[in-house]
Amino acid sequence: MIIENVFDRYTFDTDRAVRYGFEHTDGGYMIRKPLKEDGFYVVFTVADNKMEANVYERIDGEEDAPYLPFNVKTIEGGFVGAIRAGVDALTDEIVENCFVLTDVKAILLEYVKEKYGTIPEAPWGALEEYHTLNTEKRHKWYGLFMLIPYKYLGVKKEGKIHVLNLKVEPQNIPSLIDNRHFFPSYHMNKKYWISILLDKDLDVERVKRLLDDSYRIVEKTK
Repeated sequence: MIIENVFDRYTFDTDRAVRYGFEHTDGGYMIRKPLKEDGFYVVFTVADNKMEANVYERIDGEEDAPYLPFNVKTIEGGFVGAIRAGVDALTDEIVENCFVLTDVKAILLEYVKEKYGTIPEAPWGALEEYHTLNTEKRHKWYGLFMLIPYKYLGVKKEGKIHVLNLKVEPQNIPSLIDNRHFFPSYHMNKKYWISILLDKDLDVERVKRLLDDSYRIVEKTK
């Protein structure tokens, strides 16, 4: 089973991975980790910017067999649920120990703090990952950070991703939209705003320029 979206925000650090226990193979890197359930273990492989987990059962006197229910999402039950929970816990451990976070949101927040003195605000207490950026004089939004499902942008991936909404001159929006990083705005007026998907492949310098433009447009400066 492919572990979804790890490489959107993280980079695999091979030195850290080897220290953790990964072995270098012809196709990438591999590690075998036992599960709490007796006789079961999981093999993690990392190659070509993908991480995959496969569960196996040891059978006395026979070749180890893949535990197929793990890969079938429609199969439910206490035992397979415990297997999946164990794999999730090991995945989190591997990400923590073998990957490096590329936190695009943090980079952009540091940029607006240094350039404009902007301190992000969290106006919706229950939505901790939602932050507004407000201009100094007019105190109006020039940016909105959100954590939303990929599917809200029409991207066929599971899970959620940080996005940034910015204001753009209407005539410039068609040339920006690529449906890879730049999308018609989610949850705001698509005539004036765009949504930017903040994964590690994003051109951060370009987004900084768009942040400057948004600040200028909202603050009504030249």
